[in-house]
Amino acid sequence: MTYLKFLTDLIGAQALGDHLTVAVQNLIDREHLDRAEAYQQVTDRADAGDPAVIAATRQTWVRRPDVDPDEAPVRRLYILERTDTGVVVAYTDIDAAADSYDDGNACALPEQDLAFNDHSAGAELGLELLDLYQLEAWEPFEFLLPTVGALGNVRPQEWEKPS
Repeated sequence: MTYLKFLTDLIGAQALGDHLTVAVQNLIDREHLDRAEAYQQVTDRADAGDPAVIAATRQTWVRRPDVDPDEAPVRRLYILERTDTGVVVAYTDIDAAADSYDDGNACALPEQDLAFNDHSAGAELGLELLDLYQLEAWEPFEFLLPTVGALGNVRPQEWEKPS
């Protein structure tokens, strides 16, 4: 399975298309590329799992199994905001089988980072940090709309206007 297929399965084709279209427009504005070349670059980078293209608000990233916990002491990151230079993240660890690098009495986070270990505050970090993590969950804003999911219960004949 390609990474684009994984992303499509995760959030749906429409939400992924919207996200990639914004990335394409940003690339066109920054690099003055033609649209076809920008789409090619963005889709290639997204398919390779490049966090610079993929990272977005409302995502949860989990530390990759091959990464040393000393390099990435936080097991899970939740992206509160995407900025021009990086991401604002909250540290989260909701696993039942938490390791010693999680919050709590055995927390091994550096003292200066302890305040960021909740959803009410965040730390602005560079996108390169996400190379140590893998995308686990993504809740696009489209899922917050009240009509999402409701249409699945409506039969097509009910959509027709009465005569």
